[in-house]
Amino acid sequence: MNLLVIRFSSAGDILLTSLFLRSLRKRFPDASIHFLTKQEFLPLVAHSPYLDRVITINSSDRRKELSQRKRTLIRELGGKYDVAYDLHNSLRSRWFRAGIAQRVEVVRKPSLRKRLLVWFKWNRLRPIVPIPELYLRVGSRDGLANDGQGLELFIGETSNPLPPLRGNPTVGFAPGARHQTKRWPPEQWIALGRLLREHHQARIVLLGAPEESNLCQLIADGIRNGISNGISNGIDGDSHAETGPLNLAGETTWLQTAAALDGCDLVVTNDSAIAHLAAARKRTVVAIFGPTVQEFGFAPYGTRMAVAEVPGLPCRPCTTIGGNRCPKGHFRCMIGLQPHHVAEIIEKLKAMAG
Repeated sequence: MNLLVIRFSSAGDILLTSLFLRSLRKRFPDASIHFLTKQEFLPLVAHSPYLDRVITINSSDRRKELSQRKRTLIRELGGKYDVAYDLHNSLRSRWFRAGIAQRVEVVRKPSLRKRLLVWFKWNRLRPIVPIPELYLRVGSRDGLANDGQGLELFIGETSNPLPPLRGNPTVGFAPGARHQTKRWPPEQWIALGRLLREHHQARIVLLGAPEESNLCQLIADGIRNGISNGISNGIDGDSHAETGPLNLAGETTWLQTAAALDGCDLVVTNDSAIAHLAAARKRTVVAIFGPTVQEFGFAPYGTRMAVAEVPGLPCRPCTTIGGNRCPKGHFRCMIGLQPHHVAEIIEKLKAMAG
């Protein structure tokens, strides 16, 4: 039996397919399972023991290149796939799956219900269905079941880029996000970092993409020097370089970031891919949600976690994916989330035993 799973992007969504892939392998242990994704996300599935092959396309590929890819796959298989599972359901995935399998199963996204919540605040997304479980429904006809083991990311022999530290808890900060409104302000991160330094002597590790390196360095410097637009908790600089903030943003691959997360006792992150990366490595996660809400299904899954948010704002959610600026101009969903509130959530999780 030949099976094809399709999910082109993005990083977080690729990670959220891991429950589906594990369940598919358990259901069909002798099948040949292929995964189709974009080349840039190959590392996230390259070491999966549930896959026999990962097929990649380039973001720039046009229909001609994709047609050639389809013909090559069918020729190599000696026929069509038995089943194709489309976990993306985009224009590109719909075109690619056409004619490539005897049977096609497709994810049913709650796009209309999301828009109703954004536009009119009509909540038709209860009970919340986490995205990994939404994907799992695609295989319901084939008897795929939830084993309760959450997400996974296999990193092979990737080494941990963090220098060892004994005695002090390590906290990962992921202050970046693709969209500006999903970013908690830098001064809030700085104040939280200094609270964790003061009360737990925590080492703060900044994680993110290359384009987030400057943001992470700003936060690292602010934690170290006590500069946070007037926010200070009384610590005058870092007296121990070993436990000072460490900026790894832009210095690590996806798998190295995952390895660094393994060295963290706790991860604080915006609603971004690193939230799912941390969940896949079974870290304790505090996820900061501003313009988006848990009803969309993207809270960290299958790990100890909490969502930090400002409850009761009538303008939330204002978007399904984030934006470049607050449509109301006040950004209360992020500015109103105070560092001491996030610190209280961390205390309740009891993740700072060190």
